[in-house]
Amino acid sequence: MEIARLDATLGAEIRGVDLSRPLDDDVFAAIERAWLEHAVLVFPDQRLSDDAHLAFTRRFGRLEQGIRRRGGRVGISRLSNVDAEGQVAPRTSLQARFLDGNTYWHSDSSYKRIGAKASILAARVTPSEGGETEFADMRAAYDALDADMQAWLADKVAVHSYEFSHAPFGGLEILNAEELGHLPPVEHAVVKVHPETGRRNLFVGRHASHILGEDPAESRALLARLTEEGAQPPRVFAHRWRPGDLVLWDNRCVLHRGRPWPADQPRVMIRTTVAGDALDNEWAAA
Repeated sequence: MEIARLDATLGAEIRGVDLSRPLDDDVFAAIERAWLEHAVLVFPDQRLSDDAHLAFTRRFGRLEQGIRRRGGRVGISRLSNVDAEGQVAPRTSLQARFLDGNTYWHSDSSYKRIGAKASILAARVTPSEGGETEFADMRAAYDALDADMQAWLADKVAVHSYEFSHAPFGGLEILNAEELGHLPPVEHAVVKVHPETGRRNLFVGRHASHILGEDPAESRALLARLTEEGAQPPRVFAHRWRPGDLVLWDNRCVLHRGRPWPADQPRVMIRTTVAGDALDNEWAAA
């Protein structure tokens, strides 16, 4: 197995491993160590089946349930602008509008009481241009803050809300009232300590609405500024997808966003999500 560091404070490309086959414990341990160090791992040209994708995902923990309800569908999510008839969905459709939300920096499921541990995204169909996924290192973003800001943020808690982040993109049209009731606003520390590496990182992004105890508008602007300033070189890299590529990232310390692509071209991605490790995580599959 070869590990090549990317030209940023995060990310590495992994070659010489076939994820379509069961991994022995030593190989998986090496992948896991690389993931904890680099936070994002790119596996080129894997072309996994859904079953192989799920099997690799389960090595990292329990699968996370989808947003529709507790006990809902668990497994493969298809992030695609192709409709049920095989046509590219119109830009005004709910399917396309919902995908637009992914073009803003975020950590998957931070609007849940326990956010996602990892996400694994694979490309099936890619456009001729655009459609990259960008990743931002929130460990290095925290390190780049001056000491006064680090001290001020030390005890701050932000409210993360599905309704806040998804309402502009049709998110309230997707869920009924009962399903929305499973996604109330939740609270997360603005500065988190990674449970395995011990490194501090910012925990911000599009789902973070405001900071408790602070002026809502001012704190919302601060969270947006922390996100934007944190997601700057050398703390970011963009992956240009090719069919078969697979990328694994750590939602606990990484933000990501998709980039636009020509609206008349298809883009089909396959994603699985690993639930946070807490034993009482109501969003983790049994």
